[in-house]
This record gives sequence, structure tokens and C-alpha cells, in this order.
Amino acid sequence: MAVRNVSSTQRPKVSVVIPALDEEQELGQCLESLRHQTFQGFEVIVVDNGCKDATASIARGWGARTLYEPRQGISYARETGFQAASGDIIASTDSDTGVPINWLERIFQIFVETPEVVAVFGPYCYKPPPPPRSLGALLIPCLSRGLMLSQQTAWWFGHPYFSGANFAVRQDAFLKVHGFHSPKDGCIYSDWEDVQLGIKLHRLGKVCYLPDLIVLTSARKLTRANARTLLTGTPRKALRVHFMRKAL
Repeated sequence: MAVRNVSSTQRPKVSVVIPALDEEQELGQCLESLRHQTFQGFEVIVVDNGCKDATASIARGWGARTLYEPRQGISYARETGFQAASGDIIASTDSDTGVPINWLERIFQIFVETPEVVAVFGPYCYKPPPPPRSLGALLIPCLSRGLMLSQQTAWWFGHPYFSGANFAVRQDAFLKVHGFHSPKDGCIYSDWEDVQLGIKLHRLGKVCYLPDLIVLTSARKLTRANARTLLTGTPRKALRVHFMRKAL
């Protein structure tokens, strides 16, 4: 069964965009979670960002629309996928992420019931690591709770913290704020493209946070080097983006 559950002659209600770079090990699980959605009437777009493995053929095998974006960088891949989306609502997730069975149904319901909503977003947690589990792996649940708490705290202070793994936007609102482009120089964001899109959408209209709509993403990138970057780089980025209102 393919992940696309509308015929080629039907216009999907929702487009799901997934950027991918050498994700043959993870993409299948992501597409499997989309195949089991309770919602009907969506398409899946996988953006090949220069894959050298079987990612693109796996995506096609699942029936996903597969696009190619040669410019390296997840911001470029997301922009390409969002611009190609056919649905009035565009949902974003990542190739190493699994979404709950009612993910699209919940998202679509919010947009239908609240016409003034321009975007929705939710948290992500790390998938439990396979055995054998190291000492570092035992900290993953703590990191997941910390991520959720920081996202919720930021929202309490009026700062939407979108994750590319779990948000959706009305297509017309996305185009109105010029997508993942900086409004000052027109360039594609080099980093935090998801967060910066959320800020623009929050200025445009109503954004909803769904704290219980949790997706699960891979913890494979949680290395010591990445942890240091996360701890030192994130506060600097937050200061620049949220308070100084400068683009990355």
C-alpha cells in the first residue's frame, strides 16, 4: 500500500513534505507511519537533497512524489518541497521521524474548526535506543523531557519553537510570509529555517501549539560534539532570532 492515498486526478487536502539526505535506513519507518494514518486525502513529497544511497528509490517504491534539490542544505530541501505542495495545508516531518496514527487527522481538524489558525506545531521526543544501552542512552528520556519543556516554556512567553519534524501551515500563509526566505534580503535561511518560519507565521496570524501531538525522532545525532553545539549554540541562536530579530 502506497503512502499517497489520493489518485493522480484528485487534489490532496494535505501535503506532507520530508527532506532527505542518505536516509535509506530511516525513511521506510517514517513512510510506514504515514501509511497507517486515519486521515484520508493526502500526498507525501520526499525531497532528495543529493542522496548517494537508495533513499530516492525507496521513496518512489512507497508511492511518494520524489523531487530532487541539488543545493545542499535542509532549508533548500524544505523550500523545494513546500513550493511543490498541492494541498491547501502543508505538514512537515523528517525522514528519521515516526508520526502517530492520528497525526494528520488532528492537524486537519484544527485548521477546519479554527479558520483563523495559520499554523500548528507540536513537540518531538527521541526514540528509545536499541539494546545494548549505554550510560549516555539512559539520558535520552531526560533530554526528551527537556526539549518538550523548553518548547512549552518558549510558547508561554510568546515564542513559537517549530521543529521541522512536527508542524503544519496553510499554504497561502506560507507563501504570504515568503516561506523559508529572509524578508530582509530574500535569501534562504541557513539554519533554524523551521523556527524562523514559525516566528513569521506567529506575526501573521494565530498559531496553535498541540503539546500532546508528539512525534518520535531518531537520537542517532546525539553525539558529544553535537551536545556541546546544542548547549552553546542554541542560546546564541535564540537570542539572535527571537530578541534581536535577525535572520540566520
